[in-house]
Amino acid sequence: MTDLTEAAAAVRRQHPIYRNRNTGVTWQVEQAIGDSVWLRDIVGHRQQRRAEELANRETWERVA
Repeated sequence: MTDLTEAAAAVRRQHPIYRNRNTGVTWQVEQAIGDSVWLRDIVGHRQQRRAEELANRETWERVA
């Protein structure tokens, strides 16, 4: 693996990516503090969710 590939893998581990199954929108975890998780989509919209919501596999799918 190259250094760039390893760096990208490290970012994905630190900031996982989720897809909302209802809307099809992909979100990246920007920050997680306690039970609060801040998500950002590709165009920069932000929203806050609880960590237990992201664990709901009927609604959220972890992509990376």
